[in-house]
Amino acid sequence: MTKKKKSGDNMINTCKNDTRQHYIPVEKLTYGTRLKQMLKEELGFQGKPKVLDLLVSEIETITNECYVDEHQVGLGQIRVMVPSVEDRPSWGQKIEDTKLVTVTLTLFASEDTEGYKKNEKSAIILQRRLARMAAEAVKQGGVLSHSTAACILGVKQATISKYAAAYYQREKKIIPLRGYIHDIGRTTTHKRWIIEMYLNGYTEKEIQERTEHKILSIERYLRRYISVTQAIEEMNTLDASKIARLLGISVCSAKEYAAIYAEYKSTSKIRRLDYYAQINEQTKENVSDDGEVNVSPKE
Repeated sequence: MTKKKKSGDNMINTCKNDTRQHYIPVEKLTYGTRLKQMLKEELGFQGKPKVLDLLVSEIETITNECYVDEHQVGLGQIRVMVPSVEDRPSWGQKIEDTKLVTVTLTLFASEDTEGYKKNEKSAIILQRRLARMAAEAVKQGGVLSHSTAACILGVKQATISKYAAAYYQREKKIIPLRGYIHDIGRTTTHKRWIIEMYLNGYTEKEIQERTEHKILSIERYLRRYISVTQAIEEMNTLDASKIARLLGISVCSAKEYAAIYAEYKSTSKIRRLDYYAQINEQTKENVSDDGEVNVSPKE
């Protein structure tokens, strides 16, 4: 009779439920692996494994020093055409009229493999990939839009917005997508992020590290916000038109600064509004007996 295996006996496949084992082959899909194959199969290299690893490492180093530049595409990278970070769009501007640049983005990196090996949630890994590619685009003089990012990652555009918001909530860092950099679309503007962090106690240096903005730009937004708050308190109104005329700024900017003031004037802690809420929806108008328009936060 055949003896039954005890529960302690080794099985043929002991790692089929080990998530980490599934991604080991992926880690070996590298330039170094191709070099090893060439040295062994084409050139008949018969040396020891450590010698082979050292030889491959030296070849990779020399290759990088002599040939690799920012315009070449490496493993796991793609070339994408995106709007220039310098071309801030005007009203009604079409993409055909926008300055475009070509950037190299890392679609897949070793940190992604590590995330899968650790059994991280797919959404977190995708958020990290989104943040990496957006930062790479800015560094190369471009800006990655929500729609382009959605096509690259194979998700809906609305999902990109959710990823950006979730990433900020978790990492306290902003993903520099085009809507944020150029203050367009339904995304939260960079001036709002900066002011919210300031109201929450972050220093200008900490804000710079999290937003990748210049200190001078940060100081300009904060000075403008303080000017708006002083105007609001002196005139006792949140009428954006009056504030805009007094300070010489656009009505849109005055309305945004006024909405932030109205929301946070009674508390030192930030109560974030819905990520997609429009500035116009963040306040409601109350007309007093004298005809003056006052704005207060919605309940």
